[in-house]
Amino acid sequence: MEIKTEAVVLQTVDYKDNDKLLTLFSPALGKITAGIRGVKKPKAKLAFAAQPFCFAEYVLAEKSGRYTVTSAYLHESFFSLRTDLVRFYSACVAAEVCLAILPENEVYDGLFIGYIECLKALSLAEEDACDALIGFILIALRESGYPIDLGLWEECDGDVGDRLWFDFSDGRFTTFERLAQGERASVCTYQVLRKCAGLTFREAETKGGRKRALRLLRAYLAEKTDAPFENLGELIRLYEEDDA
Repeated sequence: MEIKTEAVVLQTVDYKDNDKLLTLFSPALGKITAGIRGVKKPKAKLAFAAQPFCFAEYVLAEKSGRYTVTSAYLHESFFSLRTDLVRFYSACVAAEVCLAILPENEVYDGLFIGYIECLKALSLAEEDACDALIGFILIALRESGYPIDLGLWEECDGDVGDRLWFDFSDGRFTTFERLAQGERASVCTYQVLRKCAGLTFREAETKGGRKRALRLLRAYLAEKTDAPFENLGELIRLYEEDDA
């Protein structure tokens, strides 16, 4: 049986001498594995379709639940991501998040759209890579059933004080007085997360918060998925931010 579906490459693995196994994210099929033959040969016509972040219409042959790519029609390669190390690692982190939270063959339309929009934002030099990635991770957590609750601002009429805690059990920020158990979180982390979520925030209080926000998100993702998120750890080491 032949299937046509739009999909984006999350991961590639070498297989045999000239083949690869692709992990594809499709809005119609969810996360699937598909073989693609001969793409390691010089001048292979489908080499583009086996590249990380390739967004294309894939034609798949399906037999007994196994997929093989027979052809593909490119929508976007996101090649510019390969020219900037921070943006490249940010895109790798976005793929890493999808790989960790997506069950096989389950459809997540909102997450697919969010991932493509994240790759587009990361491809644009004027977009802040960290902000685009944080915004996507918040979408991914919401879509997977582990949303981060940023509603403390509304509860406190915009005055959250200077002592915040984050509860990993239910993903919410709170003040020290309201929660005896949890981990200390900086106000700048909270403000950066609100900014990236498209909520009201105080710009003056975001300074130095991006790295802290990434560290918190990595810990929370690891708590919920048991995945190590090595690319996110590397990005945190790479990301340079003026904290002065």
